[in-house]
Amino acid sequence: MSNIVSVTDKILVVGGGRMGSAIIDGWLKQGVTPDSIYLIDNNPETLKVYANKGLHTFESTENVPLGLEFKVFLLALKPQIIVKHISQFNQFISPSTCLVSVAAGVMVQTLLDMLPNAQHVVRVMPNTPAMIGKGVLVGFSESRSMFSKLIEELFASLGTFYWVSNEKQMHSVTAISGSGPAYLFYFAQCFIESAQALDLDNEFAKALALDTLAGAARLIEESGIDVETLRQNVTSPNGTTQAGLEALMCNHELKDRIEACCVAARQRSVELA
Repeated sequence: MSNIVSVTDKILVVGGGRMGSAIIDGWLKQGVTPDSIYLIDNNPETLKVYANKGLHTFESTENVPLGLEFKVFLLALKPQIIVKHISQFNQFISPSTCLVSVAAGVMVQTLLDMLPNAQHVVRVMPNTPAMIGKGVLVGFSESRSMFSKLIEELFASLGTFYWVSNEKQMHSVTAISGSGPAYLFYFAQCFIESAQALDLDNEFAKALALDTLAGAARLIEESGIDVETLRQNVTSPNGTTQAGLEALMCNHELKDRIEACCVAARQRSVELA
């Protein structure tokens, strides 16, 4: 890390919500010096937490000292907030600043238009498992070669990082990895409720369902076996699993609904852009 972001380099973070906080915490775990991070957020509790960790914290742009130069500027705000307030951040960007945006649907050209000082913009789409270091993060930049090592290093502690070569692909990325955890959480909710409906104690049913999902996910991750083969391996002919799968896969309805779900999320990302 020290070869990428030195102790004299400064990082500005605007937005200390769930994702902004997850990214900051990941950087701190990687060894980024707290004194090098400057956080702007309007939540006093968030500012107090990070001030206690050694960060420079500010409630508004007016409080940030003039003349500071930032190597990295992380924009961790919701898209609608960015569009409304982004012009006030232009003063913190220099020709050598790498602007990183994690806002869904906000295109690189939009950021360049709204922040005329910006010359280098990287979009990163993280997802919520980044909060425990198990995230999927996907980046796009028109000047990727200049900043790819920097971005990969900064986000390494949050999970697995990928690049896409075409910004339009970020809409699909948003629909799959960005929104995907919510789909799985909903499946988990339905699985729990189904277990509870099978004459099991509610808490036991919940634990049984969640432990089963977590174990299956771990098997996917660690076995190196493709998911179709894993499914076939546990499905004995005319057994209980086959009976359950036949009900689940009836007329491909579930597969069709999952595809519709992903298409709808991608379309919404296009609309936000």
